[in-house]
Amino acid sequence: MKNRADIEVIASILRSAKDTWEYQTTIMNKASISHSQVIRYISLVMNTGLIEYSKITGLYKTTKIGLEFLEKHEKLIILFPEIAEPSRCS
Repeated sequence: MKNRADIEVIASILRSAKDTWEYQTTIMNKASISHSQVIRYISLVMNTGLIEYSKITGLYKTTKIGLEFLEKHEKLIILFPEIAEPSRCS
């Protein structure tokens, strides 16, 4: 798997829990990220209000703010498709 920018990983996580409540493991698999990454990024998106967590069920779901983030992210990808692919110059 190619290295992705933080913003791309965040978008993948939000897309993973966009339509239904999901377990952390399901998000990890759908977003194609490691366990350590899901722990780090879930904390980040929860602190920014992009995803919510149900203590009762242990499931996550993208919030309205998270859905707005995804819409804006998709618009940026359409305007600048080259940002969706990481630079090969390193």
